[in-house]
Amino acid sequence: MLHLAGVQRRQLAAAIAAGSVTLFSALALTVLSGWLITRAWEMPPVLALGVAVTAVRALGISRAVFRYLDRLLSHRIALHALTTLRVRLFDAIAADPVGDGRAHLYSRGDGLIRLVADAERVTDLIVRSLVPAGVALVLSSISLLIAGLLHPLAAVILAIGFAFTGLLIPWLAARSHRHTRRVEATDDFLLRLDEVLGHRTEFEAAGLGSTQQAVATRASAQVSAETEAGQRPLALAQAIQSWATGLTAFATLLLVVVVYPGEPTWLGMLVMLPLAAFEAHGQLAQAAIHAQEATYSAKRLTELVGNSPTRTMDSAAESPEPLALTDCRLTATDLRCRFGTPTWGIEVAPGQRVVIRGTSGSGKTTLLQTLGGLVPPTAGKVELGSSELDLVDPARLRATVRVHAEDEWLFSTSIRQNLLVANPDADDQLMWETIEAVGLGDWLRTGADSDPLDRMLADGADSVSSGQRRRLLLARALCSTAPVLLLDEPTEHIADDDASRLFNMLVSEQLPGARAERSIIMVTHASRSSELATGVSVDYHPAPVMPRQ
Repeated sequence: MLHLAGVQRRQLAAAIAAGSVTLFSALALTVLSGWLITRAWEMPPVLALGVAVTAVRALGISRAVFRYLDRLLSHRIALHALTTLRVRLFDAIAADPVGDGRAHLYSRGDGLIRLVADAERVTDLIVRSLVPAGVALVLSSISLLIAGLLHPLAAVILAIGFAFTGLLIPWLAARSHRHTRRVEATDDFLLRLDEVLGHRTEFEAAGLGSTQQAVATRASAQVSAETEAGQRPLALAQAIQSWATGLTAFATLLLVVVVYPGEPTWLGMLVMLPLAAFEAHGQLAQAAIHAQEATYSAKRLTELVGNSPTRTMDSAAESPEPLALTDCRLTATDLRCRFGTPTWGIEVAPGQRVVIRGTSGSGKTTLLQTLGGLVPPTAGKVELGSSELDLVDPARLRATVRVHAEDEWLFSTSIRQNLLVANPDADDQLMWETIEAVGLGDWLRTGADSDPLDRMLADGADSVSSGQRRRLLLARALCSTAPVLLLDEPTEHIADDDASRLFNMLVSEQLPGARAERSIIMVTHASRSSELATGVSVDYHPAPVMPRQ
């Protein structure tokens, strides 16, 4: 998964090298301090200690400098990898073809977990697992070499201690499945929380507000319980780490007292060596735990990304042309969707306008997502022209059939940039045409000191009212060059008179925007402009007759 994030081996090697120099400075500082203490005990001339004193100061400074470089390099790699991985994930979700087993990842909660939590766990592997493990390997090798030069038995004792702290403890920590359960509990809590926050109005209206809040509260309590349980193996690992360090140092001390034949000054170095050498192993238990969590997240991200090609900036700009309107007959045969009970049979001729009415929960939104290729059907099939939807090139499908959801995002940028999302080539005249058509012209010009299209939505959708938001989203849809538009509640939250005007424009008039002739499928819960539907119905409206040029 890290190669998908653009992580290169030489970058990891540089971060490990900086971390190794940092801890080697600490190791050399400790060992040299032991030599300096025992040498000073012999009361030599002060000048004989000058080089050692200067070296101690230099090592203390170099430790801080290389610690900064270590953190700078490792975090730079991790943050760059996180950015690259999120772009790849976003592209994979956007280009997800129907029927490949990954198209179910359409909910906001699922996307939040994968784009935020899972991506962070995978890229944090660099800082929390790979770099500490690499540094520990380098420092252990250097420590064993130094110990072997001082006394072979000291190297054997140190190797036994390293086997406990560098191999056994991480293995024991990784064996605990508590950490995977904590990740699962955290993800479940994020899903529940997103449901409560994103649909609180609907839950309250249905009398389910307290019930859903209780579900989210239980999920939060489960996260706390799993986190607390997961600390036990980590605490045990830290205890074993401390005991192994102490016992190794004590065994080395016994060795030097009983059998060490060298000078007393080297004795101090040998005693101090184990105390500093084990510093590199202090993070290995946590590194093993994080590696386990990252592996769990990487498996889910691999399922999402699959074999989708890496998109470059150049290829992103080369969007395929949509199909011609005459080739855009959309047909649903014996179609059943993931939510809702109806079996749909729909045929939309090129340029035809279709209105689907139904009560909340009848599956209208899921039907749109299925017709647009965002969700696979559970039964039946959808055809575009003469091809089934899952056989159409995904990029061509996205250019031809556009789904504009009820909760479509408004970005914290200008009106212009929000409209360009649907059509990057749209000019000001086209954007003004759609803005006037949806009834936002006067509002946009009010108080404008410069170009009204540059008016900023500092807080995104929170910068406008619900009705203005619906109008902006409809203007964005009309800017699109797609010959087939699937609109979810386009007149919701708009006053009845204006809602009726917009409704009539969409079903029976020449359309403003990038295409005067389009096929439109619109879903609504209203039987007329303001009356609620009591069942499910599909109303077909013929394609409007276009005036001759």
